[in-house]
Amino acid sequence: MAKIDTLLPGAGTARAEDEAGPPVDAVAAVPPAAAPTAPVPLAAFRGGRSEVDRTADLLAFAIASERGLAPTPDGVERARREADAALGDYCIRHLHNNVEQIRQEAVAAHLGSLRPPPSFAALVLANLVALAAAGALGAWLWTRPDIRATVAGLLGG
Repeated sequence: MAKIDTLLPGAGTARAEDEAGPPVDAVAAVPPAAAPTAPVPLAAFRGGRSEVDRTADLLAFAIASERGLAPTPDGVERARREADAALGDYCIRHLHNNVEQIRQEAVAAHLGSLRPPPSFAALVLANLVALAAAGALGAWLWTRPDIRATVAGLLGG
């Protein structure tokens, strides 16, 4: 992502760090479109709409004001469609740009919920305990003559 460097006021135009594209203030050099003679009323965009649609309505108002659209029902609807499209595009770009961060946070949250693995000393101690338990069971079985005779018969001895 290009980083914008700010310069002193008299030093010329600021450019992106990678020197790609026009100067940052090139937009200001383009003459603005003809300004509307009468301001567009916000009530034409907000009338009869819920608070859920407030962001889209305000963006539609800004689009209509910038382009000088008349506050007719057709102009309002066109500005609303453009605002909905712009908001949808922004949401998709934002989600696309943050997918990797969301994945990393999900993995970190999952790994944080797991208990830590046992240490090397704990694993060695568990193996020693298992060997001792198997040895004790074998010694107990060897002291029983009936079990010893059955095992000797099964082994052919």
